Amino acid sequence: MKLRTSALVISAILLCAAALAVIAQDIDNCCFVDRQCSTDQEWTDGYQAFQNNQCPAPAQSQPVASSPTAGNAPAQIDNCCFVDRQCQTDQEWTDGYQAFQNNQCPASAVSGAPAPSQPVSGVLLRTATGVIIGYPSGGSILPSTEPSDRPPGQSIGYHYNCCEFAWQCNSEQDWAEGYSTLQNHGLCPLPGLISIVGDPDFFDYYERVLDLLKTRSPQLYDYVLNGLLKIEQRRFAHLWNSRRSYVDAVGRVFYVFWEDGEPIQSPSDFYEAAILVHEACHVHRLDAGLEPGELVGERACLTEQIAALEVISPGDPSLPELRDLLANIDNPEYQWWHD
Repeated sequence: MKLRTSALVISAILLCAAALAVIAQDIDNCCFVDRQCSTDQEWTDGYQAFQNNQCPAPAQSQPVASSPTAGNAPAQIDNCCFVDRQCQTDQEWTDGYQAFQNNQCPASAVSGAPAPSQPVSGVLLRTATGVIIGYPSGGSILPSTEPSDRPPGQSIGYHYNCCEFAWQCNSEQDWAEGYSTLQNHGLCPLPGLISIVGDPDFFDYYERVLDLLKTRSPQLYDYVLNGLLKIEQRRFAHLWNSRRSYVDAVGRVFYVFWEDGEPIQSPSDFYEAAILVHEACHVHRLDAGLEPGELVGERACLTEQIAALEVISPGDPSLPELRDLLANIDNPEYQWWHD
């Protein structure tokens, strides 16, 4: 659960003018940006439009949330702080979450627009190294099922395109979107999609955990899919001498220590499902401009983990221990992320 906060130092690298100039040379036609071109004339027109700065930036794929009720909210809204109040402290965010779960966001703050219908989630692709789960987006971009090649905490700033390390891209249009997304936002989200990368027993396990979460709480399931992009198996040798599982909030990857013949030691599938909510919480906090880790972030995300476990497994035997951990989190002896 420990964040590598040094990975947040990306903005200066991403804005390096010289590097951007090199990459920009690869995209010189609006046909890669805002239009589909099939004839020579269309490609010529696209090139001329690009030279005259006449192709608008492509619309971002991440949806903008409306003001929902708790009963019909899109999956990325799970807190009244997004609906009817301004929240600054951890206690206010906790109260907002609990109010949302109890359908207590005032109706006056609700837009009244019906929630869009969501296609059925399921397994979209299986490869030798992983499985992709989520909602069909209609596009060709999917999360990568290749193992990550970055050591813990290393910035993604040396990349110029999401297709280089986070996405599977299958066309020039995909690569143009990957470039635009990373350069404009410094992040590579694919809401509603997640890959599980590792050995077959690893991705079978997390496929089962995600299926349990979807069955017990579709809202929490979507919360995880809109936060995490990948759950990846790591062995001792690949964890750079660390046996800790942790989330890279910038890369949106939850790295899980899972040695051959030594699978994860989790009290139950319910507990592990709540862990996924915890790790997704760190990513959502980063997206919202909040402190994703350390005491502030861990307190907030442990609170989300407990609330999730209460929803999917009321009376779970792990709840007393987790509540005790939260109550004593200011005590350095309880701060697991410093171990």
